[in-house]
Amino acid sequence: MCGIAGLFCYEKPSTDLPQTLREMSLRLRHRGPDDEGFVLFSEEQIQVAGSNHTQSSAWNAPFPYAPVKQLSELNGPFTLGLAHRRLSVIDLTEAGHQPMCNADQTLWIVCNGEIYNQLELKQELQALGHTFRTRSDMEVLLKAYEQWGVRCLDKLNGMWSFVIYDKKQHLLFGARDRFGVKPLYYFHNQNCFAFASEQKSLLAVPQLSTGVNRAAVYEHLLLGQVELREEGFFQNILELKPAHSFTLDLDTHRLGVRKYYNLSFLTQDERPDQVKYNDAVEMVREKVIQAIDLRLASEVPVGFCLSGGIDSSSIVCIAENIRKERAPAQLSSKLHTFTAVNTGGASDEAGWAKQVVDSTGSEWHHAHCVPEDILPALEQLVYHQDVPLYSTSTFAQSRVMKAARENGMTILLDGQGGDELFSGYQTFYTSLLWNDLRNGHFTNFLHEFSSLKNSPASSGIFFRSLIKLAAENTLSAGVKDKLASRYRPELAYFSKDARSQYSGLLNLAGEFSTLPVNNLLHQYFTGYYLKNLLRWEDRCSMQYSIESRTPFADDINLIEAVFSLPSSFKIRHGWSKALLRDAMKGIIPDPIRLRTDKLGFATPQTEWLIQINKEMKETISGLISHDDSGIINHQKLLKEWDTIFSRPSLWKARDFAFRYLNFLIWKKQFF
Repeated sequence: MCGIAGLFCYEKPSTDLPQTLREMSLRLRHRGPDDEGFVLFSEEQIQVAGSNHTQSSAWNAPFPYAPVKQLSELNGPFTLGLAHRRLSVIDLTEAGHQPMCNADQTLWIVCNGEIYNQLELKQELQALGHTFRTRSDMEVLLKAYEQWGVRCLDKLNGMWSFVIYDKKQHLLFGARDRFGVKPLYYFHNQNCFAFASEQKSLLAVPQLSTGVNRAAVYEHLLLGQVELREEGFFQNILELKPAHSFTLDLDTHRLGVRKYYNLSFLTQDERPDQVKYNDAVEMVREKVIQAIDLRLASEVPVGFCLSGGIDSSSIVCIAENIRKERAPAQLSSKLHTFTAVNTGGASDEAGWAKQVVDSTGSEWHHAHCVPEDILPALEQLVYHQDVPLYSTSTFAQSRVMKAARENGMTILLDGQGGDELFSGYQTFYTSLLWNDLRNGHFTNFLHEFSSLKNSPASSGIFFRSLIKLAAENTLSAGVKDKLASRYRPELAYFSKDARSQYSGLLNLAGEFSTLPVNNLLHQYFTGYYLKNLLRWEDRCSMQYSIESRTPFADDINLIEAVFSLPSSFKIRHGWSKALLRDAMKGIIPDPIRLRTDKLGFATPQTEWLIQINKEMKETISGLISHDDSGIINHQKLLKEWDTIFSRPSLWKARDFAFRYLNFLIWKKQFF
C-alpha cells in the first residue's frame, strides 16, 4: 500500500515546511519503501522534489510530476506541501510516481489505496474525451475527480484514503473509503492543517499541541476499545471516519467534513420461498467470485491469509480456480498460503487450514506463534499500531504478515469482513430468536431454536443472553455497576477516582442485542466493530510493507447486494452464513463449509499470558513511572499479581493486565 501526508500553513509561508514534510514522510516509510515524492507550493511556484528514497527512474521522467530537485535543496518559503510513500503493485514504472498531477498541474493527488474498477472507469472516461499516459489507477482517480468533482466517490469500488489539491478552486479535498479499510488522520488549528496515514506522522508537525486523551485510555482499559471516537489516544488528532470526506477552503481556512455514503439495508424480514433463496445463493456466488477476481490484479506476487475458516477458505479456493483457468503471473505455479500456527489446542486452526491446502495444492507457510516471542515484539507492534494492543491476536496477525514478506509476497488477500457481512457471530442468533418471539413468528423460532446444533451458539448462550439483556434494560445504573464489579474482577484495580468516572459506562448485555438481524449486521459493518478489525489489519500488514486486500469488506457491489437480502437468508436452519455456505458448495471442502464452531482470529491468550506472567510483571514494574494518569491502582495490581495468574476464574483480570502493559508501552513510546 502507501503512505500519504501533507501540511498547509495559514499564517505565513514557512521555510521549515520541507524539513517537516520530510520527517512526516520518514515516519511512513514502512508503508511505502519503493518510492518517495514531494510537491511544495508557494504563491509563485511549484517545486516537485525527491529524495534518496525516490525511484531512480522517476527523476526527470517525461511527466509534469517528475521530481527535479532533492527536497533538501528547497528552502522555501512554502505554504503547502504534499508527500507520498509508495508500495508499487500496479504500473511499477516511474509513471505511477506520486504526488501525481493532471496535464496543466492544476490538480495534484496523493493516495493510499487501490481502485479495483479502474479499467471500467477508464473506458467511461475515455468515452468522455479523457486521455491517459499511464496504467496507474491513480491517474484514473485523478481524471474521475476532474470529470465529476466530489461525486467521483460514487463511482469507486475499492479501498482508499486520498487528498487532492485543487489549485483552481484553491481547496484541499480528501476522502476515505466507505468502510474504513484505509486510514486517514488530521489536525486543524489556527496555524495550520495537516493530514497523514498514521498518527505518528502528524507528531512530527511542530504546530501540533497534543497529549494523552484520558477518555480514550478509559475506553481501552475498561472496555477494550480503541479509536471509538474521532479523537483517539492523541489529543487534537482526529480520525476521518469511513464514508466521510473533507473540504478545506485555503482562502477562508474553513474545514467542512461530511458523510458521503450511507449503506442501505432491508429492514423488513421477509420469508421468501426456496426459489428466491436459490437465486440469492447464485447471485452471492457470482459476486464473491467477481470481488476476489478484481483483487487479484497485480504486477507483484499475491499470497493469501488462510485460517481454515469459511471466509479465507473461500478466497483461496476461488483463487485456485482462477489460477487454473488463466494462470496469472502474480499467482505463480501454485498459490502461497499463510497460517498462524500456535501452541495447539482448540484455538489452533492449522488442521482446518490443511484441508484447504490439500484441496488446492498450495504452498503452505506457517507463521509460528509462541508466547516467548510476545514481549520482545510488543514495542515495535505498539509503535506501528499507534495505539495499545487489545489482545494477542494482533501479535499472531503480525506474524502472518512477517512470514508473507519473508517469502516474497507484496499482497495478501484476507477474509476480514465476512462475519460482519454474512452473520458469523453468536450475537446474531440472539437477535434472530428474540425478534421471532417479539414478532409472533413462533414456528420459525421453534425451528431455529431446535437447529442450534448447526450453529456456534447454543440454548445456554441464548438464555444467558436474555438474562443479560433484561438486566441491562431494567436495572438502575447503581445496581448495574455493583453487578459489573462482581463479574469483572479487573475493576478492582481501577483507582477510586476512576471507578466514579466509569459509572454507567459498562453494558451488562455485552455484545448481545435485541436489534433485528439486518439492523445489527449494519451496525457491525458500518460502525465501530469492522473498522476496529480493519485498523489492526492495516497496521499489521503495513509494518512489513504488505498490501492487504479484503474483498468481503470493501467490494461495494457484493456488500450492497447482501444487505438488500432478508435476514432469514443469512441464518437458516441454524446455520450461520447460510448464503455463503451454500454459495461455496462445490468450491471449498465440505468439512470447512459445514463447520459449526466459530473461532475468529483466535489465540490461546489465557495459556500464553500465564506462561509469560513473570516477564509481564517485571516489564510493568519498569514502566509504571511513565503512568501519571491516576486511572490504575498499579500497587494493588502488582501486589495481587500471583493470585490473578493462578486462579482460572480471573481470566478477565489477566486480559486487563495485558491491556495495561500495552498502554504503558504506548505511553513510553510516544510521550
